[in-house]
Amino acid sequence: MNAFQLRFVCTANLCRSPLAERIAVLRAPPTAATQPWLVVTSAGTDARGGMPMHPLAARQLREIGADPAGFSSRRLTAAMVAEDDLVLTADLAQRDAVVALCPAASRRTFLIGEFARLAQHPQVPVDRSAAPTVGRPPTDTPDNQADAARRLVATAARYRGRVPWHEPAMDEIADPDGSEATVTACARQIDRAVTQIVLILAELTPLPVPHPMRTTDPRS
Repeated sequence: MNAFQLRFVCTANLCRSPLAERIAVLRAPPTAATQPWLVVTSAGTDARGGMPMHPLAARQLREIGADPAGFSSRRLTAAMVAEDDLVLTADLAQRDAVVALCPAASRRTFLIGEFARLAQHPQVPVDRSAAPTVGRPPTDTPDNQADAARRLVATAARYRGRVPWHEPAMDEIADPDGSEATVTACARQIDRAVTQIVLILAELTPLPVPHPMRTTDPRS
């Protein structure tokens, strides 16, 4: 089976990208579990390997029913990127670092927020030729689902410079300062974007995040 490889990238692979990885697994539709066409991983551009995720990030995951267990940080390599179908970074510096490692991945590398925005933009057509229909008939295969996701990535890349201009910094997800309030806000932002992304990759209609993350500060 030729699974669709989705990788999330931040700097240290301790907070933002682990949150995105485990939220993507949680929010992915049932077909991703019963027919594993989607493989989700993460790494850091300046990560120290073998580290557990930030404890506040792990706490956020547990609060929404995601599983932080067994996570171990990894440093991003060119070989990893070369195998990925889609690389989603938290900020612009990481996107640049990914492309510097593997220039051929430039059309497969986006900010998390950028890809969520492009994939839903009304001016970006969705190529559903030979793709399964919503509802996933039993004859559908993991290879078909993975190929449909790859077509969406290619379409998003073609239209990246053709939709109305958007300030790139607005798509960034800032690195939390380590406080509970900023980690919670970061996790909520990631949850919204990643939920949209995994549903769109599965060619399902995006829905609101089903379990809003709690916060101790209503302003966050």
